[in-house]
Order: sequence, then structure tokens, then C-alpha cells
Amino acid sequence: MSNKPELILPAPKNVQVYEGELTITAGISFDVPSWDNYAETFRSALEKIFECKIEYGSGVLLKSDTTLLPSSYVIDTLGDQMIISAADDEGICYGIATAIQLITVQDKRICVARTHIEDIPDKSFRGLMIDLARKWHPASKIYQYIDICFMLKLKYLHLHFIDDQNYTLPSRAFPKLMKANRHYTEEDISRFCSYANARGVILIPELEVPGHAAYVIEQYPEIFGNVLDNGDTCAMTTEEGAVITAKNIICAGSSTTFNAVKALVNEVCTLFPDAPFIHIGGDEANINAWNYCKHCRSYMEKQGISNVRELYSEFTGRVAQLVLDNGKTPIVWEGFPKDGVRYIPKDTIVIAWESSYHLPNELLEAGFKIINASWKPLYHVSNLNTRWEPKEILNWDVYTWRNWWNKSAAYLNPIRVVPSDNVLGAEFCFWSCTYEQEISYVMVKGAALAERVWSLERKDDDTACYFRITTITKLISRLIQEL
Repeated sequence: MSNKPELILPAPKNVQVYEGELTITAGISFDVPSWDNYAETFRSALEKIFECKIEYGSGVLLKSDTTLLPSSYVIDTLGDQMIISAADDEGICYGIATAIQLITVQDKRICVARTHIEDIPDKSFRGLMIDLARKWHPASKIYQYIDICFMLKLKYLHLHFIDDQNYTLPSRAFPKLMKANRHYTEEDISRFCSYANARGVILIPELEVPGHAAYVIEQYPEIFGNVLDNGDTCAMTTEEGAVITAKNIICAGSSTTFNAVKALVNEVCTLFPDAPFIHIGGDEANINAWNYCKHCRSYMEKQGISNVRELYSEFTGRVAQLVLDNGKTPIVWEGFPKDGVRYIPKDTIVIAWESSYHLPNELLEAGFKIINASWKPLYHVSNLNTRWEPKEILNWDVYTWRNWWNKSAAYLNPIRVVPSDNVLGAEFCFWSCTYEQEISYVMVKGAALAERVWSLERKDDDTACYFRITTITKLISRLIQEL
């Protein structure tokens, strides 16, 4: 008996179900030569999930249809083959992910319900973020996150490569950043990109500046560290005797430091040639330390910058421009202050998460495109008891921000913005978790997010959604199992 189309997650926009089922016997074909890698993704996924082999032939056709809208797909099983149609690569990958959910295998027979499905996402940005810097994830596990995104139609996998604990990317410019057994090689990155490309998943690498940079400063204090008047770096003492910790924020005034940041940005852009976005961090920066750095004070005086808050925005804007100069779009965390927006290129995309530094409605009013990563319910942090069940996600929407923290503007009264195309979508963030701590949550919470952002209008109640979440996580578990 084939799977019921109503169990598909995220729920398609239009599903028509007919009596009977189609048996697929003649394999997979495609009419766009470059779709051979997607056909192989389809074939290999079926083999792993259902332990059956399907060859190339005419049983399933990946068909180009330029009359369809970008990102949309159509599945039709009313004839003698399953036809998956799309106008572009993105749509065909979504169609394949849906087709996998429709299929069952009985006695080596591949069966699918007689159905006609038409579907398209409401929001283009549907993302998952994994923290690879605080807790090391072996390279072999990254492919599993890509598979999860593929099956859930989460378009973006955001990889937080750099933080106070590690710099996990390869670097030819600064080789001491590569900690033994705690960094990915150039070959690893190339393989991640190829694997993601074959599944319609786009990787977003993150380079974290100016804060969260303790490891970078530790390895190269003479390049990245703030410098006191007496030449000391990192540890700073005020006239009152209070220690200002500067070990985790890089200098914003030294040309040597900025040229080094430029080299790192260029390396990341080269490592991820197909990535449209480069995330540059930009939040939780201990900017008070810059008051005691002679390079920062000198730079502010020369540039007419009145205080470190202004310097914070100006520096973030300079780094964002480096990304733009590489032909890519910068993404930052909500972090620069409201009074510094004039320094930030308007092409910069802001992930609004805490509703503290800069509110989502203010970012929109300032002309930025934003992504919703509302801490509640879209954060999962290993060392904080601030986790939410999938039902919280299912009963949230992309235009709403909430927070558990009493210093957030969204603490008692959720912030809701006027629906706008400038809210690009949403991202679920997993912080400070090992692979073992997060993988089951990634599937379940990722599924809930996919459901709410693919279609902004709820399709059914929590009970029905939970049933579909359970169904798809079983399929994903088979797909990512290590043999």
C-alpha cells in the first residue's frame, strides 16, 4: 500500500488523490542533462531508505517545464510513470523530496499513490544552523545535516564555523588557526559543497567578527589583539582598576587587523564559490575594550567617530563591504545599534534573534531584509533550560518574535511586524550541542520549522502535524543511518 499524500511534510499547497496506485518498474530518467546528479540523489536515497535498487529508465521522469514558477514543482502519477516537473533546479529537488515521501516498497515493488500535486514555498529562506565551533562535529556528520535539509525542503544550512573555542575552517593565510583534529580540510569543504549542490541545499559559512574571536586572538595576538598604550595586548585595566576583558574581540582600528580580516573573508569566499551569502557574525561584541586600545582610539579620531558604539557599526559595515566586493551578500546577527544603520550597506541581511540590540520592526523600517530566528521558539542551547517543544514552533509564525529573557523587548509582549516580503523567512539555531545531543531534535524541530515557513497558513492542527513529523523523521532516520 503506497503512502498517503496527506502525510507529506511540509504539506503541499494542492493535492488531489485518486483511486489506485502506480507501480514503478523502469527506473529514473531526466530531460535536462545537468539533472543527472539529482536523479542519482533520488536513486541513492531510495536505495538507502527502502533497501531496494532502482536503475535508470522511464518509470520516473524528471521533466523540465518552463511554464512553472521558480521554486515550484508538480508531481503527477496518473499515467504509466511518475512525472516530477519543475522550471529550475530548486523545484526539481523539492519534487524529489516529496516523491520519496510518497513511495513505499513491498516485495521489491516500488509503489506510489495515484495523485496530482502542485506546490511552491511561501518564503524563500528556510534555514537550519549548526554550531561547529563550540562543539566539534566530525566531517562525516555534516552530510547528515545536508540530507535532513534536503528531505525537509530547508533551503539553507548555516554552518557556524568560528567562535571563541575554535576556528574550524582551513586557512592558508593563518595556518596556526587550524587546531589538530578540530578543523575541516579544503577537501572536506569541497565535498560538503558538492553533496549539498546535488540535493538543492545551499551552505552558508559563518566567519565571526569582531566578537567571539578569542581563539583567533590567542593564535595571532600581534595581528588581531587590541593594544594598550604600553604595548600590552588582550588584558586591559581601567584607571579605576577594573579589568576589561578584550581577549575575545579583535581590534577595529588597526589596518593590519583589517587586512587580516579581509584575507580571511577572501578565503571563505574562495572555499564556498557557490555560496550566495557569507555570514560575518557581528553580535555580542565587548566593544568597551576598544576605549582602551590605542589603535581604535586613533582610528576613531582620524575618522571622526565619536564613540565605540559608532565604531562597532562602522567596522561591521566595512566587513560587510568586503563580502559585497566578492560578489556575495553579507548576513549579520542582530547586533549593531539602531543609531549606526548609516554605516551598514543596505544589501546586508540581518538575522533578528534577541530583540535587544535592534528590534525587527526597526530593522525593517531602516530598509533591511531580515530573517526570523526568534530565540523563543527557534533556539536550542545545550547549557540553558530554554528549549521549546515542536508545538511552540507550530503555533508561531514568521512575523512574530518572542523571548524568554527579561531584558529582551519581546519578553512579555511578542513583537509582531506587518507581513512583508522583506521578512525573507526563518532559521532554527542549535547552539553548543554535540552531534549526539542535537541530532534527534534537529529532525523534529527542523520538521516543525519547515511546516510553518513553507506554508504560512496552517494546513491542519497540532495532532495531524505531529503525525506527519513522526512519519518523515522515520524516513530521515533511515536515510542518515551509518552503515
